[in-house]
Amino acid sequence: MQELFKKAEENLQKYWGFDSFRSGQDKAVESVLAGKKTLVLFPTGGGKSLCFQVPATVFEGLTLVISPLVALMQDQVEQLKAKGVSATFINSTIPNYEVEQRLINARNGMYKLLYCAPERLSSELFQFELEGLGVEMVAIDEAHCISEWGHDFRPAYRDIRSSLQVLPDSTRWIALTASATPEVQQDILENLQFEEANILAKGFERPNLKWWVVHTSKKREKLIESVEKASKKGDGLIYGGTRKNCEYWAGFFSKKGLSSEPYHAGIDAELRKEVQQRWISGETPLVVATNAFGMGIDKPDCRYVIHDEMPYSLEAYYQEAGRAGRDGEEAFPVLLYKESDFIAAENRLKKSYPTREEFEKVYQALCDSFHMAVGSFMEEPRLLDLDNVALRSRLSPSVCRSVIRLLNQFNVIALQEEVKAAFAIQFMLSREMLQKFKERCKNPEKAEFVDKLERLLGANSFSDLAEIEEETILKKLEVNRNTLVKALNVLMQSDQILAYHVMKERDVVKVIEARSSKLPLSKDQVERHRNVLLSKLDMMNRFINTTGCREVFLRNYFGDTGASDCGHCDNCLNQEGSKTNAAVTEDKISKVLEMIKEEPISALQVSRDLGYSKEEIRLIFRFLVSEGKIKAFDEAPGYYSLSSESARF
Repeated sequence: MQELFKKAEENLQKYWGFDSFRSGQDKAVESVLAGKKTLVLFPTGGGKSLCFQVPATVFEGLTLVISPLVALMQDQVEQLKAKGVSATFINSTIPNYEVEQRLINARNGMYKLLYCAPERLSSELFQFELEGLGVEMVAIDEAHCISEWGHDFRPAYRDIRSSLQVLPDSTRWIALTASATPEVQQDILENLQFEEANILAKGFERPNLKWWVVHTSKKREKLIESVEKASKKGDGLIYGGTRKNCEYWAGFFSKKGLSSEPYHAGIDAELRKEVQQRWISGETPLVVATNAFGMGIDKPDCRYVIHDEMPYSLEAYYQEAGRAGRDGEEAFPVLLYKESDFIAAENRLKKSYPTREEFEKVYQALCDSFHMAVGSFMEEPRLLDLDNVALRSRLSPSVCRSVIRLLNQFNVIALQEEVKAAFAIQFMLSREMLQKFKERCKNPEKAEFVDKLERLLGANSFSDLAEIEEETILKKLEVNRNTLVKALNVLMQSDQILAYHVMKERDVVKVIEARSSKLPLSKDQVERHRNVLLSKLDMMNRFINTTGCREVFLRNYFGDTGASDCGHCDNCLNQEGSKTNAAVTEDKISKVLEMIKEEPISALQVSRDLGYSKEEIRLIFRFLVSEGKIKAFDEAPGYYSLSSESARF
């Protein structure tokens, strides 16, 4: 084992350029090398990937990495290749012939790591090849997806163990996540059959982060004030909620002299990539983004993260806010909150979450748009025409988009959003005739170009359109886009040896199973997931309204118990806990609850009837909300009612 660990340290230096593992990474690597079933609980930025990537370079066999996000797979594979580590990925969105070729390559020992979407594991082709792949380790990234109580639940994750049951007992297993509550952790261990697992928790303590929540009715003024103060510390990030907000605030701060750029899904993918790079390099000190920003982005010196709208879960908040201060230096996560935010978020969630009937309509409309008969299978992913689905279902595009994303999460379809621009090319001659064309061609540069293109596209390009990402083909052929298009036009129109078309960035989708006459989801499944989301939003609201230490609240939520007050969050510094102890007496709590039991009531009315000061009432209500005793009343802003939790007693 010592020899293996020494080799791991050598490869860490060789491929990643690090002299030693971070604290915690070394224990995880040692655990995996020793053959122990390992669960890694490291916070965002804790370096989870190296815990399986480095051991993968040590083992003779293949490491199978299960990952839920196509874009993240692609990014990690590209990064590994750039470091000289052989890797590839397969998922439901690439053609079957390409999947087959990559599996054959894996069987022949061409890769150290094979990234795979969980849905692919149960496919007939994968199961046929599995035993011959020589899998030595299975790494399950984003393992919280296993649990219904995980914030990104994916049903296909629950089938990982059964899909890989043919693997020998000697196979090493590691599961990794940045956000798992104790319930989720237990679910992961039971589902993966990790008996006597080695659980490695790095701890969710971030002593350099000054957690801050600003309760205000004037969020605009507070946002401006917060950025003015924080920007003196260095670069930062604002989560602005909507695309409109991102555009507005980026323009606003740029006019004020702080160079800022927006980032959201409505911006071209290439431009988004450029925005990321300018922010990481420090050229753009402030980015105003939707929650689409963050995946795979590592900027150690981000000094502040401001949330203009409350996130929908503590998991999301911890990951987003945790992008600040990854270098260990002082940083400021700031959340701006006004009283109506929770009601607005709850109403948005309830209204945006589709009904079972809407799920049914969109599923049938989607299948109809692909001309799928009941019982038929979809061989390859197809372009998603959202407007067509909306027209067929008679629902709004926004509802259709919500349903499609949830169908993807429930493993009914495989959705890949923002697929990179590509060229689809097919040779119109046989291989023999193309060879004669190259031999007779009087232009040696043209003949060389065609030869390179043929080798790049492979044998399938003679029978079907072969897709290749624009970025890849330009790099391999060492030409710019204009040169490539001109060359392809000559070969298509003048020489008539191929046909091609350009595929812009797009969303593609594949219905995974045969089309069913009814949506393969029960009403209970649909509603249970909705209720989980609502409960997570409620816990987020409790964090916002807690009068105790915020770091302790977060750490307790993620199962990191026994923590003492951090001494530097807003509540600790304001010593609001001591004020609360004076205001929140059992007698006062009882009187307030007694009033609320009768009917929903406002803080102003309680203050007037009981004679408590506004400060006392504010603290009492915050305490009761954080304890889950009362909640904002949906039908009347400013009013509170008993929570369902309190109503039972």
